[in-house]
Amino acid sequence: MIRMSALRPSRRFILFLWILFAAAPALAQDATSPNEIPIEKCDRLPIVAVQIDGARMRFLLDTGATSILNIKSFAKGRSKSIRISSWSGTAATSAREVTLPELALGRFRLPNLKLPAIDLSPIGEACGGRIDGIFGVDLMEKMGLTIDLERRVARVSGPSADSGDEAEVKRHFEAQQGCLEAFNKADLTGLEKCLDPEVVLFTPWGEYRGRKVMLNYVQQHYFALKPLPHMEMRIKSVHIVGAAAWYDYGYSIELPSGRIDGRGTGVCRKSGDRWLLLNMHNSKIEPEPTAIK
Repeated sequence: MIRMSALRPSRRFILFLWILFAAAPALAQDATSPNEIPIEKCDRLPIVAVQIDGARMRFLLDTGATSILNIKSFAKGRSKSIRISSWSGTAATSAREVTLPELALGRFRLPNLKLPAIDLSPIGEACGGRIDGIFGVDLMEKMGLTIDLERRVARVSGPSADSGDEAEVKRHFEAQQGCLEAFNKADLTGLEKCLDPEVVLFTPWGEYRGRKVMLNYVQQHYFALKPLPHMEMRIKSVHIVGAAAWYDYGYSIELPSGRIDGRGTGVCRKSGDRWLLLNMHNSKIEPEPTAIK
């Protein structure tokens, strides 16, 4: 071991510079941008740290799975803001549904999530660490998350503080979630509260101007169906300037006759403390045409 005190001042300075520049590449490699989340490891499995209800939790990244929680990490009574009920979806009958007020990945947040939960402890036992949930493709799409395994970072392009005031972005995102829930419940009154009186809806099948006209279209073409349609929306980015906001999204609607997939752009304006939808332009994703032989 070299003792610094035993070296001449000039040699001590040279040794200090050598240590500094030798460490610089490693420091640069570990640095991440605000949009990048470090990927940890549980044995060979990729893990990201998320914040739920003030607690740090470890989620397994899996691009081939839908998101699910470890029921043992969400014991009933853990928090008044987290609710657990019976799951009524397609998950196993032993699953529970957990309502989360917010899931945060770095500076990026998803509010009002409802996810199934089962016992995932065998996965944690297999890799030798705690697994609180699986961060699946559905949450990745909502956050615009991509994975760089070589640099061991996850990049997120979803709604963030960089899109405008963080609190305002959160309120806007929550408003859109509320409108989506109103549509899925066929709640015409709730949906009406989301719309600006001068709202314009563009669809592949027509153009509908004004709140009354749009509500009439939705009621006739969707709310009259049995079973009711179910829409999923994946907001990719939110931009807010003053009382105006615009965002890009992908969407899917499950109908009794099949499924519609598309993308769109929405524009909102603020009225008082509420964000109202002013313009929604939807397009249907069509299969790429093949050459005629």
